[in-house]
Amino acid sequence: MTFDPAAHTVDDRRSRATTSAAEFAFQHVWRAISHGAIAPGSTVTEEGLAAGIFVSRTPLRDAIRRLETLGLLIREPSRGLRVAQLTMRDMLDLSATREALEALFAASAARRVAAGEVDLTRLRSIHERLRAVHAIGDADLALAVGIDFHEELRSLADNRPARLLHEQVLLAFERYRYLARQAPARPEGVLHEHTAILEALAAGDAEGAETRMRRHIAAGRALYAEVLSGLL
Repeated sequence: MTFDPAAHTVDDRRSRATTSAAEFAFQHVWRAISHGAIAPGSTVTEEGLAAGIFVSRTPLRDAIRRLETLGLLIREPSRGLRVAQLTMRDMLDLSATREALEALFAASAARRVAAGEVDLTRLRSIHERLRAVHAIGDADLALAVGIDFHEELRSLADNRPARLLHEQVLLAFERYRYLARQAPARPEGVLHEHTAILEALAAGDAEGAETRMRRHIAAGRALYAEVLSGLL
């Protein structure tokens, strides 16, 4: 399978200018898989991928190894590479892992707020941006801003081992999270759930922040399961 060069966005071109060839290749193929441009179960080749994004085989192979590690690409002897299928088990496992990590982040961040080590200025700004995006009804932008909230909370928690794990989980989980675009009511739920988390954080309530984060991730998981069940 090859990519249409005309499908490259301005962001793609900026990415090429500011990142290594391997990172550019990874981001491009990862996005195509996560957003369904390359369908689950599709067979792809190194040649086709390299031709579509105009990189040499060496950086592409680095990118492919990362995608294999994430479980997004599966190498099949004599048949090339296959995009992993969406499965309920995979989604549930990734979501449960994400819940555990983000509950940890929420509790840690709340404790750091209570100790005066961090403030919530940037997190509040992201939340207000999400509110504005919700008002205009842009589902794709809402997904992007929503993940900004979680990444900022991860930063506030300042737990390096958990951060490294979380980064990998989010990369593998994005294609399930993207299913939320099919549920128009979900952005409003996310907005309310983020508000509740932010309130607990501001109060320095570690237990409350953890509980509300777990509820938030569980609500998303229920939605992904509902949408996914209609696709399998």
